[in-house]
Amino acid sequence: MTNPVPRSLLYCSALHPEQYAKSALTDVMVIDLEDGVPHAQKSQARACVEQFYRSHVPQRTALRINPLRDNEGLLDLLLVQSLEQRPEFIVMAMTEAAAEVDVVRANLCRDAGSPKVLVTVETPACMRDIYEIAAKADGLIFGSADYAASLGVPIGGWSNILHARGNIVAAASAAGIPAFDTAYFHLDDENGLMKECQETLELGFSGKTAIHPRQITTINAVFTPSVAEYKQALAVVQAAQHSGDKITRLKNLMIGPPFVKQARKLIQRAQELGR
Repeated sequence: MTNPVPRSLLYCSALHPEQYAKSALTDVMVIDLEDGVPHAQKSQARACVEQFYRSHVPQRTALRINPLRDNEGLLDLLLVQSLEQRPEFIVMAMTEAAAEVDVVRANLCRDAGSPKVLVTVETPACMRDIYEIAAKADGLIFGSADYAASLGVPIGGWSNILHARGNIVAAASAAGIPAFDTAYFHLDDENGLMKECQETLELGFSGKTAIHPRQITTINAVFTPSVAEYKQALAVVQAAQHSGDKITRLKNLMIGPPFVKQARKLIQRAQELGR
């Protein structure tokens, strides 16, 4: 059975293998060779990753590699090539062209299959070619900190980067792949995390990245359809079927094809997550 699209992706520095155990809290643990590792310790981090994948890894993992325009990124690719057991996902950082995705796929292709490729959208240059990049990828991740820094606007805002979120979701939808929202940087603001999760869910994101394990419960809860939502979706589909797929009324709601399409997607997502 294919693993469901993740709701939560928790970043963990590749220098700290003991933190990998926290992956039980999250749908996917993202082992980070990029920002989570100082430049002087990149080789040490790759050794930690190699050792980790030599053991049995029961949890779903992703490996965030350095940009391909950096020699560290090329060394990261060589590391992944050498691994017998590999991560489910490769997370690309600072991607700016669709050809970069081709390079990763070409270098990681095996008869037994290759990791899925998630592209982190972090720069205006990436946004410029977002539809071409999405067409090559298996998912998009919004990296808002670098994106905001590129624009020279405050990091962690909402309205100042709302345009980016909308473009990412639209490109992902056009390509038929999921989009994952950026991390929430205020660790002690549970209400703020909840609000941002709900707002990004409404925009069309499938999940959200996290920088601390305490954020996972909230993220998973918001991005899992509730029992009430699931029952409402079933009712919409049943009403449409009973009407012969004509526009009909369900209590105080007029429902037509777009409502049924949305309801079917929610039902599918709920069932994927075991609702």
